[in-house]
Amino acid sequence: MRCVELGAGVGTLGLVAAGLGAQVTITDIAKVLPLLKDNLAANGFGPEARPSHEGQAWAEAGILHWGAPGWMDGVRLLAAPPGVDLVLAADCCYIDQDGESPSTPAFVETCAGLCGPDTLVLVSFERRSPEVRRCFLEESRRLFSRVSMVPLRDIPEPLQLEYVDIWQLQL
Repeated sequence: MRCVELGAGVGTLGLVAAGLGAQVTITDIAKVLPLLKDNLAANGFGPEARPSHEGQAWAEAGILHWGAPGWMDGVRLLAAPPGVDLVLAADCCYIDQDGESPSTPAFVETCAGLCGPDTLVLVSFERRSPEVRRCFLEESRRLFSRVSMVPLRDIPEPLQLEYVDIWQLQL
């Protein structure tokens, strides 16, 4: 399974996916890359850990700053064959100091750009702002044919959080 994590921070989601056997590119902005690389190495996924044959788990870190000039070129590179099966993102939509959700449209466009017809996108975020949710849903419904929230009952009980939404998106 080929996976991309967006806005990874410390890379927890991507590391778990790689630990479960996925081939993962963990992305964030440039200033986070050294931390990501350190975390990958600490978890056995250093630069030398990427196997040369298909089917074996690996993880790598890369820069992807959605909304920055030329960012969709990076998205196209990540989406190139063999394509992406799963896109993961946690807490990537937010409100800035001006009360806007500036990165949300570019974030959703990035998600769509990574997708092929069978790609699943899983996005989670804490319910901090109705504006973030509104903007996320508006942009998602514009670019994806399937936008649905994972019902709380479908999430294992120890992981159920009333204040966190998990969304599934597909083209």
